[in-house]
Amino acid sequence: MRARPNPVEALATLARLSDESERRASWRQAVAALGYSTQGAGPPPLDGITPEVLTRAARVALETGLVDDLEFVAPGPAAVALYEMSAALPLGRERRELGRRVFARLYEGTAATFATVAARMALSSGKPFEAAPLRARVGLVFDLPIGCGVNADPLALTLVTRREMRERWLDRARTGPLPVRRLAAKLLEHAAREAVFRAQQGDLFPRDQLLSDPIRSIGEALLHDREPLVWRHAAVARGILSSIQPSLREEIDVALDPNLSPTEWRRAGVSLVATLLSEPEGSLRALKQLLDGPVSVADPGLAASLVMGLPRVVEAEPDAAENFLDMLCARRRADVAEAAAALFADLSSPSFGQRAAKILKQTLLQRKDSQSAVLRSVAERAARILDRDQDDQSEVVASVRRALLAYESKGARAATDLAIQAVQTAHRAMDFVASHDAHDEQMLPYVLGALSDLDAAALESPRLTDLMLLGRRPGDTDTSVPEVERLHDRLGSFLLDAETSVTETAPSPALALGEQRRLKALLHLIDLEAARSVDDEGGVRKRVRRAVGVMMRRVSQDPEPVVHRIACATLARSFDAAVREGVSDPSDLLLSLAAHVDGLSSLEAVAEASTNPEVRSAVTGYVEFLNPANAEAADGGNESHHFELGMGLGLQSEARKSAQRLLRLSRSLGAGGSYRGEALRRVVQRLARSLESVSAARGQSDLVDASGGSADVMSDVEIAVDGLRRLTQGALRRVLDVDPMAIAVTADVPSVAALVERTVRSKVPPNAAQLQMAVTELTADIPQPIGAAIAKVLSRLETLPVTVITTTEAAQPIPLERRRSPLPDWLLPRRTIGAFYVVRSLGSGGASSVFMARRMEERNNAKAEGFALKVPDYDPTTARSLSEQEFLQLFREEAGALLGLPQHENLARFVTFDLAARPKPILVMELIRGAGLDRLIRSRSLTAPSALKYLDGILAALEAMHGAGVGHLDIKPSNVILRDGETPVLVDFGLSGRQLRPGCGTLEYCAPEVLGLVEAKSPQPADMYAFACTAFEALTFELLFDAEDETSILAAHVAHDGWPDKLARLAHIADSAELARLLAACLRREPKNRPTASQARRALRDLTPKLSSVSFPLGAPSSSPGSSTVAVPSAGIEQVAPRAESA
Repeated sequence: MRARPNPVEALATLARLSDESERRASWRQAVAALGYSTQGAGPPPLDGITPEVLTRAARVALETGLVDDLEFVAPGPAAVALYEMSAALPLGRERRELGRRVFARLYEGTAATFATVAARMALSSGKPFEAAPLRARVGLVFDLPIGCGVNADPLALTLVTRREMRERWLDRARTGPLPVRRLAAKLLEHAAREAVFRAQQGDLFPRDQLLSDPIRSIGEALLHDREPLVWRHAAVARGILSSIQPSLREEIDVALDPNLSPTEWRRAGVSLVATLLSEPEGSLRALKQLLDGPVSVADPGLAASLVMGLPRVVEAEPDAAENFLDMLCARRRADVAEAAAALFADLSSPSFGQRAAKILKQTLLQRKDSQSAVLRSVAERAARILDRDQDDQSEVVASVRRALLAYESKGARAATDLAIQAVQTAHRAMDFVASHDAHDEQMLPYVLGALSDLDAAALESPRLTDLMLLGRRPGDTDTSVPEVERLHDRLGSFLLDAETSVTETAPSPALALGEQRRLKALLHLIDLEAARSVDDEGGVRKRVRRAVGVMMRRVSQDPEPVVHRIACATLARSFDAAVREGVSDPSDLLLSLAAHVDGLSSLEAVAEASTNPEVRSAVTGYVEFLNPANAEAADGGNESHHFELGMGLGLQSEARKSAQRLLRLSRSLGAGGSYRGEALRRVVQRLARSLESVSAARGQSDLVDASGGSADVMSDVEIAVDGLRRLTQGALRRVLDVDPMAIAVTADVPSVAALVERTVRSKVPPNAAQLQMAVTELTADIPQPIGAAIAKVLSRLETLPVTVITTTEAAQPIPLERRRSPLPDWLLPRRTIGAFYVVRSLGSGGASSVFMARRMEERNNAKAEGFALKVPDYDPTTARSLSEQEFLQLFREEAGALLGLPQHENLARFVTFDLAARPKPILVMELIRGAGLDRLIRSRSLTAPSALKYLDGILAALEAMHGAGVGHLDIKPSNVILRDGETPVLVDFGLSGRQLRPGCGTLEYCAPEVLGLVEAKSPQPADMYAFACTAFEALTFELLFDAEDETSILAAHVAHDGWPDKLARLAHIADSAELARLLAACLRREPKNRPTASQARRALRDLTPKLSSVSFPLGAPSSSPGSSTVAVPSAGIEQVAPRAESA
């Protein structure tokens, strides 16, 4: 078969032709063939010409000037022809020259030229569209007045269906700022119309692409967007596609069910209007039934929203559009007239809808006298638009419209000039707005009129910014337009100032309406895409941060119903912008919201209005946590039962529901995976799990671990609440610049854990009032609803028996030793270190972590012998004086010293050490089961005789260790375990050795030489210093050295020579003066001046008979303003605190 002649091949003859007229004729033939070729309908037109021949032809065209002789063809096809040639040419001068001319026409040409060339370029590569001026042009060709002569549908279809294009224009857009989401919805709208056109020609592939994921899911997301400027276009796209996809028409009909809500009705109604494109008569009948049916009665505003579906119908079926508009006019509604005015303001044809415009104008004028001044101003502005009076130079919308029409008819340069004038007009309007009080009712109608004009021209769409970008150079990446940015800043300042002062004026319907209109503009301003420039100073970030604070406070003030919903929507969009611009983390925003807003309807509105999935997930989860209806749902949840078998059998109903509601809340907090978000999720999850254990307990003894480990339920609750408190305080500081600590009030109330432990030890239930005060103190400074849930669970403690009464197997809660306490991140999943298997954590601190462990071969035997396995833990205190390498090396060098420790009833038995264990070296000791001395102190369960007995045991242990030449170096209450509740046993030898280790230990008990402030070699005096601190704490229930930060504690250790303030006060009480002298001797700055363990033990035994009968705890220092502090002069210390050799 003989091939048909290709007119483009005339291009190949240019190099062979010598006659100028023949050469020009061939050039014109080739250009016309290239420019008007159907895109994608056949093989590329230049495929049949070799690159060498094409290069010679291009060289001839350049040398003879033919390449610039393109006036014989329309600008769009001419630019397409040049692009086809440049794309087919190999790299070289000819390709660069043709490419330069393509971009010149692209940048200087009209909207039609750009749309034609861009549609061809999009089929090749999307990289050129990354430049800011080109992205602006893409936005403008889809934002031209309704009925313009530019067909951008092929471009839209390519941008939507090509994968690399879709990622840029759709995928990122579904959760982006308003202009990006709006453009994405417009692209779907135009792509749907092109898909229908091709389907009518027998090509169903575009339809299948649009109705398949991910495009379909993106379209659904945009359809459910809360912003009408976005969802209207997605709804129109659905209506257009329903003509070639019956299931979509069924979806529209289902959404018009009277049992649904206005949200579904309005979107479906707009889709139904769009079906006028394919079936005018049938759709008109369906629309009439809708307007006359129960849905319209239930939602009177539906008629006005239907106007949003008309733009594409006006372009393709103007008669059907006019008939439907007449149908709407017959309803004589002012909101329909206002919606129609917005439609007419965007029409390119002045002849459309003249009959309807007259009727709507009469509707507005008839109601003019019965309306308020504000509504009358709105009606007058709508009437002017319906009267086609849009040439007023003071109208910003009219100025922008003229610039758009110039881009369509004259090109980018003319449009830029008019855009500059539009920006100047906008600033004059802003001058007028800013010069008046936002709450002046007399000027309010005029201020709102100017503000509505600015909103429509500069905020609802990015037209003004895009028009200004038309004048930028090719390749410019700066998207900022200083003139427009300054306008946005001025608008933001005015709107936020007005919202800040709104409560300072007496409420009235006019002011409420004014606030509603201002909030609409503020919402659009916040939802704008932030411009990026080299010298960006964060103006947008500052505005967003301020908007979050202002709107948070406004919503918390419970505004009027007419304002409430849009105030919540504005707050939600400020949250979205804060996350998008990196101003705030979603978890911080949620905590700030929970701390300020407690109205369920407000929180629901914020969740619905958010477009950011992380924000929406977090707020929705919090709403579900608050919703009373979800309390019943907790009863059927199995989320905790599969995790800890047997727990569900013992749960108490109300407490369990509260714990499970918190657990579900935690699952909604980690959607973004940010650092703070994950921290909040894990804190709430730990809190919920701990509260589950409280709700499962059959007695308070279930909440205390008798083994002395860290599986203490109430401590877990307090640790989790403290973590939540710190996260909340940090969020308030970062989001709202509020410092909660500036007004913090701390009450001297025993903790809930201490009360429970005291109850278990003494067998006496706590006082109900005291328990309530402890719970109140625990839940202070966290969001009140979460605190209330915690309080509801802990209220069980008032009636919970001390010991478990029922002992049947079915009623037993999960044993504490089987609770899954957190393990460190460095521990590998197999949970082995050396030859030992880690069962659970026992605690951490003092530069080490301690675990309960079993031998590897017995890891699954619950009855096997357990061991206390200790690993070095390099902490900030140690880092003050040792590097991590030095710290580990000291651990290795000194571990051998423990081999010389004698067997002693007050010392834990040494088992082994493994310096080669990975990931860390280990020290293994006997596991002592019993309560720690720190717990008895915290629960105030000690008596004078028991405390003195335990202190004597500690000194006996130190005698044995020091006799072997080994120092413990981490003496503190938590390292003293009471074997069988009677014998004090010194544990945790991870820091023990024959040499002093500067920087190691627990800061509150560190001697000056351990802190590196005094030189010493022997570790034994440091143990005596720590013993004195421990003894003071055991006898008074107070830390001897305590402060808000480590630097202050360190300073306290060096600010005395035996007499810190608290001990000096104790010395002035007759019953404890001698004991104070003994402790002061142990606290001397110079290690050589301290007594030995044997000397201190003899002195303590001499004092024991007298101290056993004194009031206990020993005289705690008074916190009253009149209390005195006695400072003992350094010169007199020797008289009160003798040297070690004379003790």
